[in-house]
Amino acid sequence: MEAPGRIPGVLHPKKSRLHELGRRYRAVTMIIPRRLFREGYLSATLDDLTRRVPQVVASIQADQFLASPVEILVKHVADQVSIEPLEIYLDRIVQQHQEVNVDVAGSYDRGTDGMASCLIPGIRVTVSIPFTGEPSLWDLQPSTSSTTPSFGNVVGNQLHIIIEQPLDLPVEPIKGELDNNLNQIRRELNYQKQQVVGFQQMLPTTIRAAINARKEGLGKRDKLAALLNIPLRHDPNAPTLRPIPVQRRIITPLPPVPKSGVNEWTIGEAEYENILTIIRHQGRTFESTPQTFGVHDEEGLRDIIVANLNGYYKGDASGETFRRVGKTDIRIEAENRAAFVAECKVWKGRKTIAECVDQLLSYLTWRDCKTAIVIFNKDVAGFSDILARTKPAIEAHPKILKMVQATDHGEWKVVFRSQDDDARLVHVQFFLFNLFVPSKKKD
Repeated sequence: MEAPGRIPGVLHPKKSRLHELGRRYRAVTMIIPRRLFREGYLSATLDDLTRRVPQVVASIQADQFLASPVEILVKHVADQVSIEPLEIYLDRIVQQHQEVNVDVAGSYDRGTDGMASCLIPGIRVTVSIPFTGEPSLWDLQPSTSSTTPSFGNVVGNQLHIIIEQPLDLPVEPIKGELDNNLNQIRRELNYQKQQVVGFQQMLPTTIRAAINARKEGLGKRDKLAALLNIPLRHDPNAPTLRPIPVQRRIITPLPPVPKSGVNEWTIGEAEYENILTIIRHQGRTFESTPQTFGVHDEEGLRDIIVANLNGYYKGDASGETFRRVGKTDIRIEAENRAAFVAECKVWKGRKTIAECVDQLLSYLTWRDCKTAIVIFNKDVAGFSDILARTKPAIEAHPKILKMVQATDHGEWKVVFRSQDDDARLVHVQFFLFNLFVPSKKKD
């Protein structure tokens, strides 16, 4: 494999050093000396990727940048600057034998010390191991690393370990050299993975900071344009979005720019959290007196929540910010599209999760819709079993983008894509309240 281009912290070992390392194995068994993990520093590569984040964010056209939800932007940028750790598959290892002439020059035991070359009949064993991940990582030294060398040759998506020895020697050393080399490779890969995973975990925070910085910059630009009241000149040669091609990586596309003049309605994050707090408080009230509230069906429980919400928020001329729609929905709407939707259901098994999510994602919503799914358990005694089954049921839905967090006991915050438009994100807060009363247990 070709060594990567020059990056900060690159090591450049001399060929004579590799030759010397190879000679140490020639007295018994020789691993062809292509040393791994010593052409550059992984930390320098990860730092370089981190520095690229603001550049990738800045390369997105302003209209498309402003039209894209933050989570889509984060994923789009992360796809271009992330790096996939290496993983080898020892269960698919294969070997190949070949008769060759082995150079035993430099062997004191054979009396060839000082000779430039001395070829005798030998055997070559090539062990091929499939791998996945970024191939250039085979050259990069992790921050924690062993001084014991490991060897191999990267050919496509396989690592080849080539071992040679004279025919007059026993074959047992071949197995020993292979095992030692593989153990060292696994050790280095584990060090690498820990470092890469740490980088990947910090990456979303780094990207969000770059996104916020650009949004602030665009806001200042717009403010300046308004103050000057002078038409801005558009550069016809301005760069368009050009994702950097990365092997075996699909970059998340950004949504199309909305048509000019179309408003996108949403509720603020603070108001969304306040609405969820009100629903949470009402649900805890249901749980504290299940004999009182458990007599209501899902529609009756929904109406109590709506009345409580409208006690906190004043709507337009109709007097209601939160509307009852159908039997179970609670909505805030603008121009016949929902900016907030809550669905109330009674637990009827794991299928309840999929049905609620499908229903929410089918609604006509604005681009950044915030929602809640409120599920009441009235009939099942094992509430802890329901809690254990809920998270896997959520994660199994095909339109899930990410599980943001599991908040309080019986709560999950999740982001889904809309059924008809991947650019429309639906933020869902799941609530699961237990209203079960033992005397009402059903067969």
